[in-house]
Amino acid sequence: MKPRYRLLVLAALLVGGLSASAQTGANVERSLPTIRIKKGCCACAKRWSYPQTQNPSLRLVEGQKLSYRVLPESSLDAYISVENISDRPVRFGVRIDTMRKDLHHRVNFCSGMACYPSFVLESDEQGQVTLQPGQADHTFKLQFDPQGYLGTSTIGVVIYNIADLSDYVTFDVTFEATTEASVDQPVIAASVVPNPASDHIRIRGTVGSRVEIVDALGRSVRWLELPSDEATISVADV
Repeated sequence: MKPRYRLLVLAALLVGGLSASAQTGANVERSLPTIRIKKGCCACAKRWSYPQTQNPSLRLVEGQKLSYRVLPESSLDAYISVENISDRPVRFGVRIDTMRKDLHHRVNFCSGMACYPSFVLESDEQGQVTLQPGQADHTFKLQFDPQGYLGTSTIGVVIYNIADLSDYVTFDVTFEATTEASVDQPVIAASVVPNPASDHIRIRGTVGSRVEIVDALGRSVRWLELPSDEATISVADV
């Protein structure tokens, strides 16, 4: 059976020029669902205090991007995939550390079925995800908005096993707001069918948009630019 693919479509334009700005995270407060903050959503920003077990059940999917550059007037969603490498189901939660965030920048996160406002640093039940052995999750993302300011923000992330707080993976994600030419572009809306796909996909989007094809494990396998507003692309050989 051929592998199946999901896609991320990346714009070659600034957020300010896109009608889909709410999907890029530029208007993140308006696009977030209303959630009830339960007791246990920690407002502290300390790093995980539990000693890590010798063989964690969770790890990042190979090839994850953890450093981003973005224009100060733009915004960016950083998706990070985690997989269960144990032989048993694992339900995980997420905590972020914003102590190294630039005071002018705004960062919030999504996980599972929930997105959280910037003052919430730990997921509740809505944001927890259960992974079967060998399964990967692609719902976790950090939404970064520099709000027009230059500078660098580093966000610490802990993805932990709800049943065993010493079973976790921790890592940093760095965002640099810069005016230099080489920056990561925000995600835009596009029509992609079929998705996932095994032979080919048809994409409708903005001419010149950059397309990243990602396999079922979250690994980037191909990049290209849309030559027209509708294109058919073969994925049979990737």
